[in-house]
Amino acid sequence: MGKQINRNKERAVHQTAASARRFRVGIRMPDWTIGFATRLFEGLADHQRRHGVFELHFDQPSGGDLPPAPVDESWEGDGLLVFRHTAEEARAWKRRGIQVVNLSSEFPASGPRFPQVTVDNEEVGRMAAGHLLSLGLRDFAFVEEPARRYSAERLAGFQEGIATVDSRLTLIEVPASSFPASSRASRIARILESALARLPKPCGIFCKDDIAAVLALRALSAVGRSCPDDVAVLGFSDDLVFCHMTTPGLSSIPFPGREIGLAGADLLHRMLSGESVPKEHRVRIAPLPLACRDSTGQVLLDDAVVTSALRLIREHAATGPYAVEDLAKQVGVSRELLRQRFHQTIGRSPKQEVDRVRMRALCDGLRFDYTSLDKLAENLGFPGSDELCRFFRRRQGMTPGEYRRHWTGSGV
Repeated sequence: MGKQINRNKERAVHQTAASARRFRVGIRMPDWTIGFATRLFEGLADHQRRHGVFELHFDQPSGGDLPPAPVDESWEGDGLLVFRHTAEEARAWKRRGIQVVNLSSEFPASGPRFPQVTVDNEEVGRMAAGHLLSLGLRDFAFVEEPARRYSAERLAGFQEGIATVDSRLTLIEVPASSFPASSRASRIARILESALARLPKPCGIFCKDDIAAVLALRALSAVGRSCPDDVAVLGFSDDLVFCHMTTPGLSSIPFPGREIGLAGADLLHRMLSGESVPKEHRVRIAPLPLACRDSTGQVLLDDAVVTSALRLIREHAATGPYAVEDLAKQVGVSRELLRQRFHQTIGRSPKQEVDRVRMRALCDGLRFDYTSLDKLAENLGFPGSDELCRFFRRRQGMTPGEYRRHWTGSGV
């Protein structure tokens, strides 16, 4: 009986969605966002599965097989989800009464404003600071583009994060968008090489985005600086190509595209249904957990004992329990002296670092390894899945299943 009631409810929902008005909605993203912003479509698909009221239009790249269907100032429809637009486009859309949600932190200085759904850039900066601080670093640099709002917001969060300790920050201004295309690459390279050659060692660099981080890695190589031994480098967006096709692999804070796409579609749906939303309204979406790769791996700290201990922890703790007593013996000091030197150098105990490395390995396993929890527990050296779940919940505040669903949309 209960199953029949549920089927009837589902049928009623589908019938309601089918009879609801459908809105013609355009999606506009620049080609250069393809490495990260296409995740927005996952959120749009989530909205369509729940409501099914959008007729979506997108100028799909097809190598010429499909006719062009530009979403520009001449586009006609009910609503738009846009990532970067011009003042002229904004005026044209406003004149025709098209409802618009801006999915970028940027907007023209003149012309109409539209409600925004963006990543929380200040939280991005704070997250970057926390990660680089966890490496024991106290000297930092930020590669910025002052004309960009997102860059300024990420810098503000980064400054707030590193202010929790006695730290030093070097600002490296790269006004890339002001350079002509013909000389842009060479001018960016000269600025970065000059600035990075003067940085203290060791140092942690947070770059405004992954493109800037890749350029920083190239500049470091050109001036004879080693990453991550001398300088750790961190980017933002977790672009598949930029992060995996560099040497070393680039650590990055992922762009929460699916979440932004869903929130943007929800907001536009409300606006198209008659809700009045102020033009200054902005929804900030939290960044996803950091994807750690070799560019923020082992840093050569001033304390050689701590540096050696960190290397051993990274080698052993991810695949099984690693006792602090054994660690102290391997680096040739007492457990208490090791604890003191860890606190002096990186601000936490050896046990906390062991747990941090094990947690990172567990999070990676839940994100990228689709085996059962029992198998994952075996791979990481936990006595069983129950112990793995307790370990994870104490430190993350959620179950492994909740974490995995957040990343993949599937259960455990």
